[in-house]
Amino acid sequence: MEQKSQIPVFFIIGRPRTGTTLLQSLFDAHPGISIPWECQFVLNLYPAYGKITHWSTDQLKAFYADLLNQWQFSSWNIDHEKLNTDLLNCTGDNSYRDVCQVVYLNFISFYPKDRISLIGDKNHGYTIYTSRLRKIYPEAKFIYMLRDYRDNFDSVKRVDFEVPIVSLVVFKWKYFYRKALRASKKYPDSFFFIRYEDLVSEPEKYFRKISDFLNIPFLPEVFDFYKMKGKAEETYPTDVLEKHHKSLFNPINTSRLGLWKKSMSETQVKIADLVAGKYAEQAGYERKYKSFNLYIALLAFPGVFYAECIYLLTYLVDRFPYRIREKILSKGPLMIAKLFSGLFRKKS
Repeated sequence: MEQKSQIPVFFIIGRPRTGTTLLQSLFDAHPGISIPWECQFVLNLYPAYGKITHWSTDQLKAFYADLLNQWQFSSWNIDHEKLNTDLLNCTGDNSYRDVCQVVYLNFISFYPKDRISLIGDKNHGYTIYTSRLRKIYPEAKFIYMLRDYRDNFDSVKRVDFEVPIVSLVVFKWKYFYRKALRASKKYPDSFFFIRYEDLVSEPEKYFRKISDFLNIPFLPEVFDFYKMKGKAEETYPTDVLEKHHKSLFNPINTSRLGLWKKSMSETQVKIADLVAGKYAEQAGYERKYKSFNLYIALLAFPGVFYAECIYLLTYLVDRFPYRIREKILSKGPLMIAKLFSGLFRKKS
């Protein structure tokens, strides 16, 4: 247990539809890295179990039961009997980190693995909780994935888990980026910012930089990740893979760059440029418009206001008692996704 608990952890953060899953796939193809499917269990279970340093059998059973109820954990490729046994072996003196490491290392990748020397976790929601994650993993490093906010909106329109309102999507893009920038000033040696456009244009160059940041060997064979399509389809529902990660079945390419130029109206572009503001240039993207009239500001207001309400609600729910908070987190995302699908999609 002691040796496994010392394995360092890194987190991939950023907005959905910015290339985080592509980066996760590259790491998953690395034989020395374990990086499970997305599930925010580390943060969600922390309020209930984070302060335990001496675990009883009953506490470990409760942890396992709560883990099974975590949103998206059911999609993990995992031997539940082995996981349960490994968790029960944590009885006695162990930290919350130690127990979480057991969960991470029980994930079964369809890529061949050697000795695991690094654990990764890709979660968009972790972007606003980096300080809390540092309490659990003081050595943690964060890779923030950026993408042109207009292409991000174009991509969001193609899925059904976000409301496709341009001011809402772009405000979320700015909010997450701003959070990451502030955190990076607090932990300057622990953050690496990478643009999706750079990664797909010069993959070897930029993945080498990321590898250096994480102190891992650069292995060019990770770029063959897409050749595991058959294994992926055996592990995960085909409709989910086709709908959300279809591009991962192809070699890295630049075909998804600049799609906003054809798919967005001039009014949408003006709204996006207004909402992104100075953070567009700070992230390395050029705004097409830098001056705006009242009409554009009024069009942008509802989405921005809605986003502000979402983050205020997130702040409040985060302070609820654990069990209430857990019920909201376990059922809320699916309910909201269904609501969004009914309101904004022709097909659910």
